[in-house]
Amino acid sequence: MKNKFKNILIYSTFATSILVASCTKDFIEKNTNPNEATFASPQSLFAPSVLSIVNNNLNRGFRINGELAQVTVTNSDSREIHRYEIKTTESNSSWQNWYTELTNIRDVYKSAEITQQQGYQTWQGMSLIMDAYLGSLLTDVFGDVPYSDAAKGRDFEISPKFDTQKFVYEQIFEKLEKANELLKTNAQLPASHLMSDPLYGSIYKHTRTSPEHWRRFGNSLYLRLLLRASGNNELNQIAKIKEIVDTKAAEYPIMESNADNAIFNFTNVVPFVTEFYNYRDLDFNGDKGYSEFFINTLVDLEDTRIAKWATQATLGVYSGMRSGYAKGNVPEIGSKLILDLKTDIRLGNLMNYSELQFILAEAALKGFISGSSENYYYRGIQSSFQYWNVDPSPGYFEQSSVKPSSQDNFNDIMEKIHTQRFYAMLFTDFQQWAEIRRTGHPTLPIGPGVENQGRYPSRLPFPPSTISYNRANYLEALKIMGPDDINTKVWWNK
Repeated sequence: MKNKFKNILIYSTFATSILVASCTKDFIEKNTNPNEATFASPQSLFAPSVLSIVNNNLNRGFRINGELAQVTVTNSDSREIHRYEIKTTESNSSWQNWYTELTNIRDVYKSAEITQQQGYQTWQGMSLIMDAYLGSLLTDVFGDVPYSDAAKGRDFEISPKFDTQKFVYEQIFEKLEKANELLKTNAQLPASHLMSDPLYGSIYKHTRTSPEHWRRFGNSLYLRLLLRASGNNELNQIAKIKEIVDTKAAEYPIMESNADNAIFNFTNVVPFVTEFYNYRDLDFNGDKGYSEFFINTLVDLEDTRIAKWATQATLGVYSGMRSGYAKGNVPEIGSKLILDLKTDIRLGNLMNYSELQFILAEAALKGFISGSSENYYYRGIQSSFQYWNVDPSPGYFEQSSVKPSSQDNFNDIMEKIHTQRFYAMLFTDFQQWAEIRRTGHPTLPIGPGVENQGRYPSRLPFPPSTISYNRANYLEALKIMGPDDINTKVWWNK
């Protein structure tokens, strides 16, 4: 069903090489029907593309981010991501999916530009936000990547050059600026198109319209990425954060409540089902349990969200597996993922209001914006509990491990903010891993069997397909970026 909506010509770095190698430009030009539309309509492309992205991210985030961020641990002794051993083949799925869908998302923009049907500015703004979102995933996970020249298979660009991560971020910021301007027009989508907006179309009847919701999501994503890259401030990220939040807030609306959360509207009716919808229970949690860090932190906090996420290992007791256990010393699985999560709509999260509040809490703590860091922090916690439909335990906010105090130093407060942000970003692609790399928070224990000299992985290696089919540009990229291994730091983390 999903393939029904794809373009006939889908160009990932790998796929374009094969396609163009098997036919010539002259052949394609002579066999193109001049009366046939070059691009599918935005409303036919957009929702299937976003569905493909979200479900790929659930699959790979479940396997890679979950292990590196110590959400989960596998009891398969041969799967060693939790020991910081990552095979190059782990990169294939995400790389190919993100580039395939980047092509489709850019086709949404082009189609809207060509047809200029009602609401075309909104389709363009939506596509630019998803373009920026995909660009951030690619560069945050891999480092320097093709971006400006990516998705140009139609133009016979089969060996795209790699952009530096700094330049990718520049382009992302430009796209988010343009999206904000396009969505400001509040161009209403035709009623027949609303269900083709899988994030906000179904709540169009509410007080905000689809363009307004997307604008808030785009500017909130902007803040996520500005803060992520603020350590070097080479692109004036700190000034831009202040502009969005303080000096020009009216021009940059951001999420104001959980009603603004960017969540794929899984209906659990084919085709809009979660990645795990058809998984056997054994495939979902049979060889995987939560980590000691994940469970013990929740237990210590008396955090009621645990019942939404984890089974009890024994009656009344939650327990986790040790991450980074030594080979041949496989621990027993304790608490597992609750099976109801397989079809939980909240697994479609791209970004939520709670995460935004923790972004603002850190920005205020660092003096980038005005306002109380503590207030942002508490709103982040409260909105996360609301998001999961549970109430905090009595006295939750008075615990020393939750409540900021005058005795806390900067790192103490960062640990509290990012421990809560860690749980707010549960099942959100690779975001937990990215924030742990950037901040070192929350502090993860290192298991006795961890390899890579105990160094926390900084990126994924490039997939073998790109190394083979775009080798010249790959080698040029390494001259700038550094070795293609998991320890080469990305631009914002140097």
